[in-house]
Amino acid sequence: MTTQDRLSTIQSYAWTLELLGEALVQHDDVLEGEQNPHLTLRNMAGIHQAMRIISRLAAEQCGKLVGNAGGGSIDQD
Repeated sequence: MTTQDRLSTIQSYAWTLELLGEALVQHDDVLEGEQNPHLTLRNMAGIHQAMRIISRLAAEQCGKLVGNAGGGSIDQD
């Protein structure tokens, strides 16, 4: 994967995290009037889990970029 590919991937992850964060804010507003709190808590947990996974993937790509800046091969996965 090239440096540009990694940067594009990280940018996509950041946008996705931003959208998931906005979904949490909107979900919190809906949660106040919800009749079935178990489903809403499950939804929130799913969004949090997705954010953790995407954050980890972004961190891995950042780590590979930093490693490449130190003289490593650019096209490694």
